[in-house]
Formats: sequence, C-alpha cells, structure tokens
Amino acid sequence: MGFWSFFRKNKGEAPPSPEEPKPPRHDDALATSNGGATYDALGSDIGKLVRTGLAGGPTADEALFLFSQLRSSPDEARAVEELVRTAQLRPLPEPLLLALGSALVDRGELDVAARALAGATSSPALLLLGDLAERRADFASALSLIERVMLRDIDHPGARERHRRWRSRLGYEIEHKAIAPGATVVTREADAPFDLLREVGRGGAAAVYEAVDRELGRHVALKVYHQPERDRAQLAHEARVAVRLEGPAVVRVFDLDPDHGWIALEWAPLGALREHVRARDMSRLLPIERWAMPLAHALARVHAHGWVHHDVKPANVLIDRAGGAILTDFGIARRSGEPSPAGSLGYISPERMAGRASDPRDDVYGFGRVLEDVLHVVVDEATVARFRPLALACTGPDAQRPADARALVTRMRVELSGG
Repeated sequence: MGFWSFFRKNKGEAPPSPEEPKPPRHDDALATSNGGATYDALGSDIGKLVRTGLAGGPTADEALFLFSQLRSSPDEARAVEELVRTAQLRPLPEPLLLALGSALVDRGELDVAARALAGATSSPALLLLGDLAERRADFASALSLIERVMLRDIDHPGARERHRRWRSRLGYEIEHKAIAPGATVVTREADAPFDLLREVGRGGAAAVYEAVDRELGRHVALKVYHQPERDRAQLAHEARVAVRLEGPAVVRVFDLDPDHGWIALEWAPLGALREHVRARDMSRLLPIERWAMPLAHALARVHAHGWVHHDVKPANVLIDRAGGAILTDFGIARRSGEPSPAGSLGYISPERMAGRASDPRDDVYGFGRVLEDVLHVVVDEATVARFRPLALACTGPDAQRPADARALVTRMRVELSGG
C-alpha cells in the first residue's frame, strides 16, 4: 500500500457532518507560530515537531529528539505525514530532513523520500539522494550527486566506491587531466613580455599567474598550459571563443602565444568567487544579485551566439572591482548540439553525465550549483529563502529548468522584483 493511500485509509472515509466542527487544516496549524489549539489538535509532540523553524518552536536538536521518540510510538505514521507536509511548506533543518528521508526509506516510500529531500544540500542528504537515484536506475543523477559530495570531501565515507560503481554503470570514464607537479614551465627569454608576480591557480590543463606587462605596466592573468604541444588547439580555441563573445562580464583576451603555450587575460584583483566562498566573505558574496545577474547576462550572450560554456563553477567566476562577475575559461566551450566534453567534478548536470550533447541547460545547471555553493555559507535566512527556489529550479529536473540563460535572466527579474 502506498504512503498516501495508507493515510487516507487510516484517516477514515466519512467527512465531518455539518454540525461537527471541522478539524484544523495542517497549513492553518503551521500558520500559528505561537502554538494554540490548532497545534494541539495534532497532538502534543507532533504539534511541537511541526513548529520546527518557527518562532518559539523546537531547535533542530530538540526536533530530532522528538522525531526519534515519535518513530518508536504509535504516532509514527502521523508524525511522518505531518513532517512531510511541513517540509513542503518551508525549509526544515537538514538533520531533520535527513531523518525524515531515512524514515521514509525505511517505510518503502522512496519517491516521497526523494521529494522530501529535494532541497537538501548536506553531504549525507546528497548521499541518500544518490542511493535513491540508483534504486531508480538513474545512474546519471546518482553520479552527479556523489560528485557534489566529493567536491567537498573526496574521502567522504562511501563516496569513492559509489563514484566508481555509478560511473561504471554509465559505461564510460570521465577523464580528468592529471596535474604533474612542476609541469608548467614559463618561458623566461629576455624578450618575454611579462614579469610573473605569483601563482594564483592551477588546474588540470594550466596554471594561472598574476603578471605585469612590461611595456604597458598592466596587470594580467597569465594562463600557461602545462603541455603546449598537446593543448595548442585548446589554447587557441579558448582565446577565439572569448574574443567572439567579448562584452560585459566576459573575460577580455589581451594576447596569446600558442608556441609557448600562454594566453594573457584580463586581471580581476578581487580574485575568483571560489575564494570568497571558502573565506565566507559576505562583503563579496552579498548582495547575491550584484554578481549573479551579470553572470546570468554573460551566459545569456554565450547561449545567444549558439555556444555552451560547459565549465560554470566558482573558480571560473571572477569578481571585478565593483563586485560584479566576469565569466572566464572558455577552453571547453562547445557549440550547442556538439558532443559534450568532460567537465569539473561536482558541476556536471545529470543529463550531461548521461551523454547528452551540448545544451544551454547544462550551463543553467552550473549557474544553480554556483548559487547553491554560495547559499551553503550564507547565514542570512532572508537571503537564503529568496534565492533557494532559483537554485533548486536550476539544478532540478531538466524539464523544469530554464531552457537557457536568456530564460534564466527573465525568471530572475520576475522573482527578484517580487512579481
């Protein structure tokens, strides 16, 4: 018997007579933040439980204790039902959501568990969601979820084993270029145009340095490929695509030398969004729309020209002097409809995992993941509540995701204006 069928049967079939007062609706009870008769109608402990997150309600630890007590009582079924409904109305603490999801799995209600956990972002919750996706044989979604866990902690218990298993079930290997220590050798001829100041980043294909143009005295981001002979075509491709898409919030290209494997790009003195997320620097992360809207507009221009960036992540979102965003690294950009390249751990959509050709919705997914990373460290509840629905829409089911960044910009304008 299904979850909701079970409750419909046990609630009884006869509606209340006109003379009898109707029992309070659950959403009416939830609206009463100071307790009262409506909560009492749910029972003392259940009434307390559904006040979690409201003024005067239990703390996350108290709610977990209440729920654990109710799970071993005759009121377990009612407690689970009411908590599912509460989770549909407002965010609940992640530990409580995880306990609810586990309870639903124990009851065999896997689809309900997946829906209840849809807004969760903690590693244990993502792991459980991945296991639920595996049970549905949705290995692309499972792999995407476990990569998000590994992005935070590559040694999270069970993550590596699941990653290997689910990748194998998809029938392909996702290649990541190995970073050989000291592999990058920067040309130091007397006529080299730049003086290097410091290394600011290193990835599978290249290292990035802060450098100064000797002739102009201008600071640049000097990207030096580890293996110029191998990656000459990618370097030229990166520069050409960026120049073709030149405009607000897209990184500017100043110079390149395919023979020596370097490209000189616009320097962003405030660094990448990734560093501000790691530092939990609210002065740069907030207000979110200050950088998120320019980023969405940059992606809209990418999509309008028929391209997919394919590597939207905090490390590739630079912050300019005004706090806006600059989209960089077009090395794996592809024309819409072309085969999708390998991407960065934790930012690849399930559809791309499954082998879908390049699609703007993959960049929308990346945008949502960037937003999710920021919301994960933001403590202002009003900001989280304002932007969480947008992040969920971007990372949620493909059919409900904005079709491209132009649709994303429209949606952001409507939602952020309160329309």
